[in-house]
Amino acid sequence: MRGSKGSAVAAPLWAIAAMAAVVGTVTAFGVGPDPRAPGSEATPEAARQEQILRGRQLVLEHGCGGCHGGWDNPGAEGFLAGVTSPAQEFLIGPCAWEPGAEPCFRTRPRNLTPHPTTGMGRFSERQIFNSLRYGLRPGETADVEITSSTPGEGNFPMFPKYLAPPMPWAAWRHMPDEDLWAIAAYLKDGLKPVDNLVEDSEGPPDFWVSNYTEEAYGTYPLPPFPTANEQEPPASANREQVLRGRHLVVQHGCGDCHGGLTNPAAPAFLAGVTAPVQVFPVGPCLVDPEAPCFMMRPRNLTPHSTTGIGRWTDRQLFNALRHGLRPAGYPDRVITADNHPDNPDLLAPGMVWVEKRHMSDDDLWAIIAYLRHGLKPVENEVEESDRPAEGWGGTYVDLGVGTYPAVPFPTANEVGG
Repeated sequence: MRGSKGSAVAAPLWAIAAMAAVVGTVTAFGVGPDPRAPGSEATPEAARQEQILRGRQLVLEHGCGGCHGGWDNPGAEGFLAGVTSPAQEFLIGPCAWEPGAEPCFRTRPRNLTPHPTTGMGRFSERQIFNSLRYGLRPGETADVEITSSTPGEGNFPMFPKYLAPPMPWAAWRHMPDEDLWAIAAYLKDGLKPVDNLVEDSEGPPDFWVSNYTEEAYGTYPLPPFPTANEQEPPASANREQVLRGRHLVVQHGCGDCHGGLTNPAAPAFLAGVTAPVQVFPVGPCLVDPEAPCFMMRPRNLTPHSTTGIGRWTDRQLFNALRHGLRPAGYPDRVITADNHPDNPDLLAPGMVWVEKRHMSDDDLWAIIAYLRHGLKPVENEVEESDRPAEGWGGTYVDLGVGTYPAVPFPTANEVGG
């Protein structure tokens, strides 16, 4: 995560630098029953298909393909099949910014397809669930229900081995049980298996245990609302919608770049860049030091009237999340196929709107409601991010991102129908 000196992308997928994340601590207690566990009633076929489709939707919204292959296009070659080129690997540690600096670890996104030996087929849905909720590596964690986060208690391993950064389970753990089970269902039964053995990621001897502190990443469940950074919404706002937006902001890791990680109680939560370490590079320079480089500066998302989102309307913010349009550059209007800009001035890579656009209207409006009414305004002017003279439009084309709406299910990479 940016802001924790944790990681950076060095890949042809260089534009997703902000998606590299350092995972955090977890204090989760209790999970829902595994719908496919031995002794439980089998999920009816129709309900299972609905669960798989929900999982697909969540995989797209959370940008799994940005690291694991195929971006947000389920029809793309190598979708979720993991690393197929060294350029897809991540450098974790200060070496991501300073060549030769230590420590330095190379992270390799795994094959998420259900291949029986090189993908998720070798793990149960319970093991996948436990990896998403608790951050535990499925290959080193038994197929058991976990009821505690204390090592040695409630089936939690005495010596846990955690997923390597940038797998953002610290944010995903806040998703409801049914969403995590849906993701597991899609990975197990919604994708065709692809035989692609990915080399293990590098990591410290303690498998990242010392990185996962509540001070940095907060608690599970979230601290009660409102924290010192938050405020009760006015009577004119929908409090339920604001609280829904709060959960979505955390689940989607907005604080990873904009400040505070997954902890709404953290100093400067969502207030944007407050230290040089939060600024990160985007561009082919991450692969070739002589190539162009653009510095990304995550903006202030609090509702401050001049330095935050208070200067823009809700519709401008919606258009930024759904269409990637820079709110400062476009008027307050509904965007349709008839009035969409021919050569749009798009948000910079790093702001992962390409995945956010797949969220429902209700979810996007909830995020906006929280940013507008649930946060206290913080005065923090953030310098604009760098961008090429021609803008970022061609970059998204070159990267091969998918369409909105997503291509119909099933694609050639999927199973079902």
